[in-house]
Amino acid sequence: MFDSCPGAAQFTRTPTLKIKRCPECGEYVEIFSTDLKVKCDHCGFIIYNDLESCIQWCKYAKECVGEELYDKLKRKRVLFLCVGNASRSQIAEALARRLSSDRPNVQFTSAGTQPANKVEPKAIEVLGEEGISWRGKPKMFSDKEPADIVVTMGCEVECPAIPGAKIIAWDIPDLKGKDIKEYRRVLSILKRKASQLLRRME
Repeated sequence: MFDSCPGAAQFTRTPTLKIKRCPECGEYVEIFSTDLKVKCDHCGFIIYNDLESCIQWCKYAKECVGEELYDKLKRKRVLFLCVGNASRSQIAEALARRLSSDRPNVQFTSAGTQPANKVEPKAIEVLGEEGISWRGKPKMFSDKEPADIVVTMGCEVECPAIPGAKIIAWDIPDLKGKDIKEYRRVLSILKRKASQLLRRME
């Protein structure tokens, strides 16, 4: 583990100083932008600069903090993918966000290979029945989009190539032209699968 930030020199010519309050004793501590951590002079508590933020972008992060802490704090990005991004993947994204409200290290999004113009009204209706006020919009899938996990909704979607991403295939019935009962049934399936996915990511 580094004593000072190895990435700071790329972005900071002159180290800047900020004052942080020690969470252990309440005393004020000086910390430079190039410091990874400092020890409180009053109680010896280790104070990190902005560790959780740095881990999201810095190429030195894993070496810097160690693999265990890196895996704990690194935000995982999950992409739900279908064709139109108008119903199944939108419902999956909305449910996963609700279920992971206490998991700041997990981020969910959705996209389509041929996105529709708008989200299906029945998808918004069944989400409303779950107490979710959803205002998502169909988005175009890009293979440049960063994702750690790509969840495909059905066999009609060709698995995209995102370097380093894990592909998970869910066989979810297509909701195009289906009635509200089928939307509710699929929502129930997606809720169960999203819960299972979150448990596996713990």
